[in-house]
Amino acid sequence: MGTRFRKLVLVGAAVLVGQATVIAGESNFWPAVVKKFDSLMGRDDNTSNLGPIVSVTEKDTKRILSIRPFWTSFEYLETGVTSSYFLYPIASWTDQGNIRYGNVTNLIQYRRNDSRDETFFQAFPFVFSYQTPEPEASYFAVWPIGGVLKNKLFRDRISFAAWPFYVRTVRKDEIRTHTPYPFIQRLKGPKSRGFGLWPIYGHFERDNDYEHTWAAWPFHYNYRDDLDEEVPYVRFGILPFYHRETAAGLKSETYGWPFFGYTREWEPRVEYSENRYFWPFLVQGRGEEKYVNRWLPVYSKETSPGREKKWYGWPLLKRETSTEPGMKRDTTTLLYFLYRDEKQQFKGNTARLTTIWPLAGYWNDGLGNRQLQMLDPLTVFFPKNEKVKENWSPLFAVYRFDERMGNQRHSVLWDMIVWERDLEGLKALYLGPLYEWESGKQWQVMKGLVRSTANEGQSVLNWFWRD
Repeated sequence: MGTRFRKLVLVGAAVLVGQATVIAGESNFWPAVVKKFDSLMGRDDNTSNLGPIVSVTEKDTKRILSIRPFWTSFEYLETGVTSSYFLYPIASWTDQGNIRYGNVTNLIQYRRNDSRDETFFQAFPFVFSYQTPEPEASYFAVWPIGGVLKNKLFRDRISFAAWPFYVRTVRKDEIRTHTPYPFIQRLKGPKSRGFGLWPIYGHFERDNDYEHTWAAWPFHYNYRDDLDEEVPYVRFGILPFYHRETAAGLKSETYGWPFFGYTREWEPRVEYSENRYFWPFLVQGRGEEKYVNRWLPVYSKETSPGREKKWYGWPLLKRETSTEPGMKRDTTTLLYFLYRDEKQQFKGNTARLTTIWPLAGYWNDGLGNRQLQMLDPLTVFFPKNEKVKENWSPLFAVYRFDERMGNQRHSVLWDMIVWERDLEGLKALYLGPLYEWESGKQWQVMKGLVRSTANEGQSVLNWFWRD
């Protein structure tokens, strides 16, 4: 479908473009076809149809076909890989040649690897299948009837029949049997044993490893791990009244869980001391690497290695700074997403992404490329998602300003009105197919019904599409 439709779009555009004089690298038959060439204005080669609905974009390494908002495909020319998306993120399909995979809402998933003769299919939570020439790795299950799963949910093997009446899980040499799940549970193994009647009582243990006991789940628990260590890791609680956590270099207690308490850490851990007066609003913490001074909603400051975060009048204003080798990032947000400004400093350059939801979005890559869009309700939520940027954002672009390599382009109502200027000062104006003007060279009405061209310093007027 994608290849045939792309060819149809390109042929139709070629017929229309071939009938017009190209001004400043663009031919505008809005809304039927708008063709933008990459050679004159520093842009990607693009053909769009029906305003923002259909577009074909040619870049150095990939070709993008969009039938918005229903379909978007990316063809990577160097590798031959294609990825297609239907009403992103509802469904996707990727073809890498010998490997193909797709999903629908991440619930229905399919993957085929021809080189390894592997097939995976899942229609969660009903069907689970993985077929491979290795019988010990293959599995098949139909919920709730029965079957086997392998390497799922942190278990080596899960077997069930007439779920929830029988479930059996294996992890290393431990076997847990539920009859029915989760109410009656038994644990067996060379070093393990235990029994639980959920939610009343359960006790499970492994020699020199752990002891887990709970009662009236989740209100009482006593978990002891790392029993082979000099100081075990212990978690004890009678919720919501009390919780305690201890380990080597750690002691933490909470009263009236999770609101009031303290944490102390020392060797072998990094030194840290925290008091929780009313978590998460009133917290103070001091340490060698971490600092917390939280008095929400008035003020909060938190620092950790390479990161600093401040709130003023939470949730009104947040400022955050993070550093990593070769880059520093400063972010300011107002009411989480109503206003967001992010600056990245790298190699002496400054990149910027600013959104005023849902009115505008602006980005500057720090290398001379900029874009401003009105309206822009999605960038603040998906700032680095190429599929959202390609499939959904153009539908809202009632106005867009682009600057590439110093060449500037203004577009209103999906290219109905276009104003351009390049590095050499060449300017061009398009009012759809009705009027075109190029500075110092020519203007025309209705693609040549009336046309004025420059010929040896003289203006020549032509009528009725005559050259």
